[in-house]
Amino acid sequence: MKKLIVILAVIAMVGAFTATAMADVDLYGSARFRTYYADVDSGVAGVDSDKDLEWRMGLLTRFGANFRSDKITGQVELDARPGGAGATGNIESDSGASRLGNMRLRHLWGQYDFGAGKLLIGQTWPLYELQVSGLNYYSGGLQKFGGWGYAVNRTSQLRLTFGDFKLAFLSPDTSQTSPSATFEEINTTFPKIELGYAMKMDTFTLNLVGGYQSYEIEDKDGTKRTEDISSWVLGARGTANFGPAYLGLSLSYRQNGGNYGVWTVSTKETAVFQGIDLKDATAFGLEAALGWKINDMLTLEGSYAMLNSEQDTTANNEDDVMVWGLLAKITLAPGVYIIPEFVFQDNKDVVTDGVTTDQGDATIFGVFWMINFK
Repeated sequence: MKKLIVILAVIAMVGAFTATAMADVDLYGSARFRTYYADVDSGVAGVDSDKDLEWRMGLLTRFGANFRSDKITGQVELDARPGGAGATGNIESDSGASRLGNMRLRHLWGQYDFGAGKLLIGQTWPLYELQVSGLNYYSGGLQKFGGWGYAVNRTSQLRLTFGDFKLAFLSPDTSQTSPSATFEEINTTFPKIELGYAMKMDTFTLNLVGGYQSYEIEDKDGTKRTEDISSWVLGARGTANFGPAYLGLSLSYRQNGGNYGVWTVSTKETAVFQGIDLKDATAFGLEAALGWKINDMLTLEGSYAMLNSEQDTTANNEDDVMVWGLLAKITLAPGVYIIPEFVFQDNKDVVTDGVTTDQGDATIFGVFWMINFK
């Protein structure tokens, strides 16, 4: 199935070369490379820290095409993926990215401008995707520490846009059901729904987003008891530019975010059973970034994120994490960047049924390399 998707995407891009008389086609690409060193302390007494070098092509290396023809626009984009036995799909742990030449479909969508609004169909970013930090090590700024975006990033959807307002109907996510020995069958009836609003002024932007999803799990032990797992997310992001300086801040709050499919490092964001009672999980995330463009060649940025999550059980179940990072974006030429980065990740403590465990920390430093071409 994956090969079929890639073949169809390639056919679409090849077709772009023969359709230039009917549409404007803009081909682009980005080659990226990761050279990092990580010192990871597990927090377990008597266990030495794990020190590893990462030296590989970046998983965000991509190639794509933008299309425009009268009232229709579209995009096709592929990126490099690891291949071979043992590939986990985890963007931080897989080594030797695309050493077998594997590619993944990132975007494939078309949008029709019907005057009063726009209709988009296909696969692209969800509305619950508001980035603040420019750090490259985590392949998405610090979003997974604020609980932003999806674990699978882009997703299929139908979307309507009316000026600054957007309404999207997305594929429901049922990959993180609550653990239970008897609840086995999952029933979905409605798509995931997201709303987004953007307000833009000269130096300031404000984005608001919300989403809701619900699905049913059915007991197969003979009682035919059912439970609904309902999730919702709320988020806001503000950005400001003050000449050479810029500032970004985002806040997110959610119920059962793990069941919703959010990108999170927390282990306590999914609903759980306490006996026969379903207990919800709540989480709060914050991200902040402050940058300064020294000149056309050098930009400095510092960023911070924290995440707090807990499950509404009788015994305390809680997971906290904090991370901060520094980067220097060096522009050697238009589209050519060398970005030294330093990151400290404090995994803090996790509390499970009242038992507290130290999760250790990690110190990462290195360079992210990038050449964009079009």
